[in-house]
This record gives sequence, structure tokens and C-alpha cells, in this order.
Amino acid sequence: MISGRHRRPVSPVWRFAPVVACWLAVLAVAPSSPPTGRVHDVALFVHLGSMVVGLGAVLLVDWFGLLWLTGRGTLADVLRTAHGAHVPTWAGFAGLMASGLFLGVPADPKAVAVLIVGLNGVYAGRLLSELTRHPEPPTALLLRSAAATLISQLAWWTAVVLGYLNSRGG
Repeated sequence: MISGRHRRPVSPVWRFAPVVACWLAVLAVAPSSPPTGRVHDVALFVHLGSMVVGLGAVLLVDWFGLLWLTGRGTLADVLRTAHGAHVPTWAGFAGLMASGLFLGVPADPKAVAVLIVGLNGVYAGRLLSELTRHPEPPTALLLRSAAATLISQLAWWTAVVLGYLNSRGG
């Protein structure tokens, strides 16, 4: 590595582009009506398992955040948990996208909720990097993190509820 050289920060557009590209690919390639039989069953199993992994990792981080807010944990605990949950969260999201290819085109509101989950996840990853650099993060950074957490919960649970209702024909 050359001394004195710094990497340029990646433009937010390029950070969000892979999520948008994958989301658009799923919408373009997914069949208009879901398949039946074994393909549907396997895709649904992978979809539900991916939801458990992705949303479970998000809930774990948010739980540690609540412990910190109530004085029963430290910000370091939250950040350590968030770093550890990064891979399972994205693995769950990727599994949802991949299995979604075989479950049919999602209803518009669910598709938007999934896109918000992905874009907010990219933003939350950036916030995690910023939080890690500050021993005592500024209030504005903590407020942005709280907003990202709220958006994450709303988007994940919206996708869950709409997916459930869609699977029931409602």
C-alpha cells in the first residue's frame, strides 16, 4: 500500500445500485403467477428460512439497542452485535430475493417494502461505520441511527405482514 494515499468514499448512488439492480431483476424475472408443487414448496421454505435469518439478525441488534437505551448495556455491545449480525442480515435478504424469483411477482406494496429494507440496510451499514469511529457519537448521528432503526422495523414487518396476507389470498 502506498503511504499517504486514501481511498475515495464511494458515492451513495453506487452503494445503493446493487440493491436496486437485484430488486429490479427479481421483478423482471419472477413469473407472473407462482409455480406449484415442489418448486413452490422449496422456494417458500427458503423464503421463510431467509426471513428468520435476516429479520432475526435485525431484531437481535435492535434488542441490544434497547438494552443500551435502558442503561442495561453499552453502545459498544450494540456496535459489536451489529458488526456480527451484518452477514446474517444480508444473507437473509439475499435469500429472500433469490427465493422470491420462484414465488411470483410480489404485490406492489410488498415489493416497495423489500426495496426499502435493502436501501435502508445499505444506509445502516454506513451509519455503523460512522458510529464505530466515535467513542461518543454526536446526537445527530444517534438520531439518524434511530430513524434508520425505525424504518428498518417498519419495512421488515410491512413485508412480513403483506407476504402473509398475499399467501392467504388477502
